[in-house]
Amino acid sequence: MSSEASSTILKKVYSARTNAQLEEAYDEWAADYNAHVTGFGYKSPAVAVGLMGRYVQDIEAPVLDAGAGSGLVGELLMAMGYRNLAGIDLSQGMLAKADQTGAYRELRQMVLGESLDFPDNQFSASQSVGVFTAGHAPAAAFDELARVVAPGGHIIFSLLDSIYEENGFRAKFDNLSAEGKWKLVEKTPAFAALPYEDPAIQHRVFAFQVLE
Repeated sequence: MSSEASSTILKKVYSARTNAQLEEAYDEWAADYNAHVTGFGYKSPAVAVGLMGRYVQDIEAPVLDAGAGSGLVGELLMAMGYRNLAGIDLSQGMLAKADQTGAYRELRQMVLGESLDFPDNQFSASQSVGVFTAGHAPAAAFDELARVVAPGGHIIFSLLDSIYEENGFRAKFDNLSAEGKWKLVEKTPAFAALPYEDPAIQHRVFAFQVLE
């Protein structure tokens, strides 16, 4: 796929208005995703995985890669020694790529923002990179992530800075904190997530600890 084509698929991903459109875009992108985002200088995976290493030191702990995509983050976690990874994504094409990494004990198609087919407190942590961005998973997804991560565990994720206020993420974070569901333990400064493609795309990475 040419540079022009990669920019076209990126625009298609960010302009999706339904989960069906988003799934179609990611299925189309799956074969070339890793090469493209690496070429874009994608920083968010390394930052998020660094926080995982800081807060989840038990490498045998069950971790949910929520929005696993092609398995890019799973491969990084595997390189750090994590072996008990489960991954979910809305795109079967992406899940097929993730399966090729060998990083996951389980991969299933699920949609963030809907009920997750896991019992309460199943995971010690969840990690989501590139999922909470324009046209993707909603702030409401954190209710389910807080349910499936056990008390004391961590929810670590990147977030597109420009949607923090307008898409209800700040309100959701504040509500979960007020309800005693979690507490913020770290928030990075904003940084250019795709510096070689579009430096205006600014992400932060958050780490919350689940309380109940």
